[in-house]
Amino acid sequence: MSEASSFAWLARVSESFFVAHNAHLEAETTVARHLLHRERLGETLVFATQADRALCEAGGDVWELSVRRQDGTLAHFVGASLSACLATAQRQLQVGAQPSLAA
Repeated sequence: MSEASSFAWLARVSESFFVAHNAHLEAETTVARHLLHRERLGETLVFATQADRALCEAGGDVWELSVRRQDGTLAHFVGASLSACLATAQRQLQVGAQPSLAA
């Protein structure tokens, strides 16, 4: 699925969504500290696998996709690429699916 069709699908299954790339640079911190801060704020970060988290932390490059579901709840998908975030979101946002905790 192309990123354009992924965004069209995401728009149909969510109220809103926000994409960020390397947001840790705004606070002049590392990816690991940025992710830890988000978790301390109570956000559950969903990675495709635990290895994806390690890849982000080692490479210093992180994409984040925050989605407000139609029921008003938030989901935060994180990965080393935008396509990884979109693929994880598509798997998790299937009707009745619950995000798995890989953090």
